[in-house]
Amino acid sequence: MKKIFGILSLLLCATPMIYAQANGVAKLQSSDVVTGLNGVAKGKVIDSGSCGYNVNYELYDDYTLRIYGKGEMSNYLSLGYFEGEVNPALTSSPWGKEQCVKKIKAVVIENGVTRIGKNAFSPCTSLTAVTIPNSVTSIGDEAFRGCSALTDITIPNGVTSIGWATFCGCEALKKINIPNSVTFIEYMAFDGCSSLAEVTISNNIETLTSSVFYGCSSLAHIKIPNSVTSIEEFAFENCSSLSEINIPNSVTSIGDRTFYYCDKLKYVKIGENVTEIGGMAFPQDDDEDLVIEITSETPANLGSVEAFGFLCTIYVPENALETYLNAKYWKDHAYQILPKKYTTGINSIGSELSEKKTAIYDLQGHRVTEMQPNGIYIVNGKKIVMK
Repeated sequence: MKKIFGILSLLLCATPMIYAQANGVAKLQSSDVVTGLNGVAKGKVIDSGSCGYNVNYELYDDYTLRIYGKGEMSNYLSLGYFEGEVNPALTSSPWGKEQCVKKIKAVVIENGVTRIGKNAFSPCTSLTAVTIPNSVTSIGDEAFRGCSALTDITIPNGVTSIGWATFCGCEALKKINIPNSVTFIEYMAFDGCSSLAEVTISNNIETLTSSVFYGCSSLAHIKIPNSVTSIEEFAFENCSSLSEINIPNSVTSIGDRTFYYCDKLKYVKIGENVTEIGGMAFPQDDDEDLVIEITSETPANLGSVEAFGFLCTIYVPENALETYLNAKYWKDHAYQILPKKYTTGINSIGSELSEKKTAIYDLQGHRVTEMQPNGIYIVNGKKIVMK
């Protein structure tokens, strides 16, 4: 009998002690050593509890946060931002206490969790690694906002939507692949990701929402998929490294200030179905090296005369030149507009570049062989006044 009692005592000593919380969730005491993911000891649990219906969390002493269970994580209150600083006192997530939120280094979400809640990990400023399982279908508003040390994250194919400002202010994030399962990205999703240099956009996205890539100053190239039909205001504003952009034929509208302050932008090709171009959609200053190629024979409605800057070169289809020169706001850019004959083949590209170097046009768009005294002409996209 004593032998049996002794064995039971040893078993009890080896079993982690638990105590009941008010919410009914068992919580491990901070002195307990637990076995973590993949059977590897993670250290001591310093906090644990509920973070959704049938979803729980454990915070280890190495500041790894484990989320596990079945179903959706809870949504948490929006953070308070004051002069660019996050106010941790307004963070409502259970691990969002000021002493913890700035120390969490890794987040591991286990398979079975279906939603990452709003403001879930904002602003974990030391967070560098996140594991998201295929079971997750949506990422809530501001979920990773202000996670300024996060360098990489993999969005699984199960995700269908990315919330408002989800990765806003993730200054160290270098690349992002948005899988084809994603059909909608809320505005400001990647706003202020200043190190973001590589982006792959889902082929099922129809709208590039307002400010979605605002201030991504390291982004030099991006491919807009043929699924996109509209690019909203400020979508790429302040993407100061963006050098060229090809707007596909699927796009019908370009919003206000879409490419404003993209100071290194040198070439833009606009698809033939764009019918609306917003005010200040393209760079306004120091744009003399910018070439904008319009493929539609019907001029788009311009939001203002400043849809384009006044130094760039604008190519339009040759047989639609007069239409552009007489269209509202377009005619104010008459001295910048040049005709382009659309043909195919590498040889035609060379001949068009050669034509640009030698071609002289009057203000009516007619090509002339020589300039006359007191005349006004367009040479290489520049206005020349003869005396």
